[in-house]
Amino acid sequence: MAPLEQVTPSKAAIRLTHLLDVAFDESSRFPVDVPSIATAVGSQFKLDDEITVVEAANLENFEGGLFRLEPGRWAMLYNEQLKSPGRVRFTQAHELGHFLVHRLLQDEFHCSQAEVAGYEAQRKAMEAEADEFASTLLMPVKQFKASLAGQAIDLDMLSTASKKFGVSLTSAALRWIRSTEDSAVLVLSSDGFMNWSVSSDRALKNGAYFKTRGRVVAVPDGTLTADQEKASCRLGERLPLKMWFENAHPDAVVREMKLHCDNYGYTLSLLHLGNGDKVWAPRDWNNGP
Repeated sequence: MAPLEQVTPSKAAIRLTHLLDVAFDESSRFPVDVPSIATAVGSQFKLDDEITVVEAANLENFEGGLFRLEPGRWAMLYNEQLKSPGRVRFTQAHELGHFLVHRLLQDEFHCSQAEVAGYEAQRKAMEAEADEFASTLLMPVKQFKASLAGQAIDLDMLSTASKKFGVSLTSAALRWIRSTEDSAVLVLSSDGFMNWSVSSDRALKNGAYFKTRGRVVAVPDGTLTADQEKASCRLGERLPLKMWFENAHPDAVVREMKLHCDNYGYTLSLLHLGNGDKVWAPRDWNNGP
């Protein structure tokens, strides 16, 4: 195996994915055993560095970290008291991403909850790259798409996928949004306001997105997400698209799904639009997001 030096997040994850596809059959391929990979990857890829310590460190406001112990030796730490095993696994993969992609740039990586969650708008570029690596390693696009093929998407399907790949529902939903050819928008909100929103490529081209960075954006009244009496609707309800996007055609509809997560205090909403439904404001047709 040729040495692996500084590479892009996707290339590093894809190279590992190819090795895992050969080493494991379908029944034992997922979830990915990140600690085992972490301690073997240095020698496997003929690196000058290796991860020699993988341990839990249950510290307050700490999700994970990667630390150089001495030349050539690194320690990966993670908080095993996170609210789900999926969060722990994603954190471990995030730190492995730092090792493979960023170890030549600095000696320590301290990762908070916001940095590892996969959606914080103000993350540094390296944190975003570590998230990209983790998502690609844990949910390879070929196997991820195959697990959802031939079915209309809903939160039950994404929940099943999250269990197969050993990640959180939010991570699985983000993976789908970023890989689908459908027009869809994922929104995480709390107390009636959007924390963040991610749109698929097609949705972006159609103007279906929310500018949440540095802004206070309320969940529109009358939507399923705004209905506090209904905690969840995993399969979705059809609503006028204008309830979410005021410039949508009056006859256009959106299938809105939601799940209120008591443990985290937020609501995850998935908006599935028609692929041809454009919602640009007249002045924005040629501007883009």
